[in-house]
Amino acid sequence: MAEVKTKKNRVWWTFLKVILVIAQAAISIMLVLSIIHTNIVGTEIIVPVIIILLILLILNLVFLVIRKKSSMMTQIIGSVIALIIIIGGIFALRYTDSFNNFLSKVTEQKPETKEYGVVVKNDSSVKELSQLAQHSVGFLKTDVKAMNAEQYLQSLVKIDADFYDDIDTMVSMLDGSMTDAIVLETDRIEILKEEMEGLEEKINIIYTFEIELESEDIPISEKEVTTEPFIVYISGSDSRNGIKATARSDVNIIVVVNPKTGKILLASIPRDTYVQLHDTTGLKDKLTHAGVYGINMSKTTIEDFLGISIDYTIKVSFETVVKVVDELDGIDITSDQAMKLRAEGKDKVCEFTVGTQHVDGDCALRFARERKAYKTGDRHRGENQQQVITSIIGRLAGSRDYLLKVPTILEVAADSFETSIPREDIAKFIRMQLANGTDWKVESIAVDGTGSMQPTYSMGANRPLYVMIPSEASVAEVKNKITEYLNSEGIVESENNEKE
Repeated sequence: MAEVKTKKNRVWWTFLKVILVIAQAAISIMLVLSIIHTNIVGTEIIVPVIIILLILLILNLVFLVIRKKSSMMTQIIGSVIALIIIIGGIFALRYTDSFNNFLSKVTEQKPETKEYGVVVKNDSSVKELSQLAQHSVGFLKTDVKAMNAEQYLQSLVKIDADFYDDIDTMVSMLDGSMTDAIVLETDRIEILKEEMEGLEEKINIIYTFEIELESEDIPISEKEVTTEPFIVYISGSDSRNGIKATARSDVNIIVVVNPKTGKILLASIPRDTYVQLHDTTGLKDKLTHAGVYGINMSKTTIEDFLGISIDYTIKVSFETVVKVVDELDGIDITSDQAMKLRAEGKDKVCEFTVGTQHVDGDCALRFARERKAYKTGDRHRGENQQQVITSIIGRLAGSRDYLLKVPTILEVAADSFETSIPREDIAKFIRMQLANGTDWKVESIAVDGTGSMQPTYSMGANRPLYVMIPSEASVAEVKNKITEYLNSEGIVESENNEKE
């Protein structure tokens, strides 16, 4: 019996060794392929990793499987090595796979969507979409997707559609009960609620739906991001409708990155800046309203405004701030005044004192959003937004520990983050940072101006809105600073020309 039991144990031990070697081989192959796919490490690292894993695999294959008379100590050591490779490989695969999945998700160019709301008066007998049958519904002629919105609603319920020249007429027709409902982009509805006192109490949105926009052919930059300066446009939205939805661009920051000098410029343009929207004539508009027409409208409008060529765009929702800052265990911000910030639906109060303090994601988000506490309003909010972004960059770049957490940090933000930066360029930039550990120097600047009440392209000539008329001096200063950072040597070209 003892001999039979010993034989069975040997069989099980042999079987276990074979399984360990097979698992070691499988994990090693998957790990190498995943590392190659991430493309963030060079051949100087990949080749030694492949050689070491191959040698260990061959040794274990010989001593655990092929060679029958290996000593027990050799077999135990080989089994331990196999287990270490399997466990370590699984951990590393989770890291590399999450990084690969993130890059695939955020660099996928998904079509943008417009969200529409069907609006009725609060005292209307129409409480749901089906009750709109045979009722009059107003649409805006100047909305390029108005026909699509009308066709979509007609497929759900038969309505009598009317098209109006401007928003004021639409709202007046609804208010005077001369139309039973109006259909507008939800962002325009929010603008109306902000600008028309008491409107929010008068209207009710009974139905919302999305219309997909056609994908635009946006030129792909051919910049070499590890050696050439490049420009990124960051568009931040407070929309709760997802990253693919068009929405007002509450944050508009131009990021100029110079990899040769290790410098980054953050140039903020306040949301209320009065600009000519790209390819429009007549009335100017707030920069924030450009986002309603899609991120490419914001990008091209800023290019026209500053006379620059933007290489890449990043679209981000405010909710991302909370997730990323919390993954970084908080950031340091400096407040120039004491204040208590509350958020709707939350009991927590974020209390800020004058000076530097460490804050979590929730308080960083409130700090970035706040404008009512400041005399300069939105301009000060832009400065706060720059400070939060600068602190995040500093936290990431200042420690290799946090740099290695980038895949996890970006993974939690993937649903709120989208970029036109090609996957390969992101990998190159991270590979450069891992190799060099560049201590980036970040400088901030902002467009300034004076407040005014002006008609806007989006809301019409009859409804003046608060805007910021940009100061020519501040715009010139921003342009010169961008030119300085785009120069690979960090020298202002205009100064060189003057000397010549």
